[in-house]
Amino acid sequence: MNGDAISTDGNEDIAVGRKAPFPAAITLLSDDVHVVRFSLDDPLPRGHELLDDAERERAERFVFERDRRRFVAAHACVRTALGRCLARPAAALRFGAGHRGKPYVIDAPLDVRFNLSDGGERAVLAIALGREVGVDIEEVRPTEVDALARRVFAPSEANALAALPPDDRHAAFFRIWTRKEAFIKALGEGLAMPLDGFEVSPVEDDPAPLLRSCTAPHAPGDWCIRSLKAAPGYAAAVAVDGSNCRIVCWDALSSGIDRLCPV
Repeated sequence: MNGDAISTDGNEDIAVGRKAPFPAAITLLSDDVHVVRFSLDDPLPRGHELLDDAERERAERFVFERDRRRFVAAHACVRTALGRCLARPAAALRFGAGHRGKPYVIDAPLDVRFNLSDGGERAVLAIALGREVGVDIEEVRPTEVDALARRVFAPSEANALAALPPDDRHAAFFRIWTRKEAFIKALGEGLAMPLDGFEVSPVEDDPAPLLRSCTAPHAPGDWCIRSLKAAPGYAAAVAVDGSNCRIVCWDALSSGIDRLCPV
């Protein structure tokens, strides 16, 4: 493990980066899940050059320049981080589509799994070895949380949210939402899995927030789901297949993102 990563007090399975960018070279371990947090409005130098033809064509289809720029920034960071995990040039990576379109690296020397999520100007990338992983980030925005929770969450989740003090419900709603989205993305089910088909806890530091699942192929105890620290105005979470994991977060926001350049 790179020396910038430290374990948090009292919780041995979570580690955080000291506002350090993802390292130039990293050894993936089976128990580690790396989460890279970055800004889409602080793009990599020459990021456009890292994309393949298909990605460039997708970028050009965006109507607004801001969306085009953020797409390029996100995909350039994904390529750079994965290239450092696999010791391959970022621009040389080729991607295929697996179950329900979930991307994977073609001819990768390691069984690397990854997932990207973006919201507003922020994004998070989760990388794991040999285990499914999902991540979600949401821009916290004004929302009628009680009504929406009754419509899309499991009844127990909506009841738990309604039982909280009014001032706590907004943050708790997005905590539930990001945990559920991260879990669905880890499963690779997308819209095929209803949000009310499983339950998570709204409690911020709950060590086992997956409470029940009717549709997932594993028991709740077989999953690690954690809320992540995010930039002000955002909520994020990561879900990993397996109860034994260490989540290592790296800050590639603003000042550090330029050091994510290809080496």
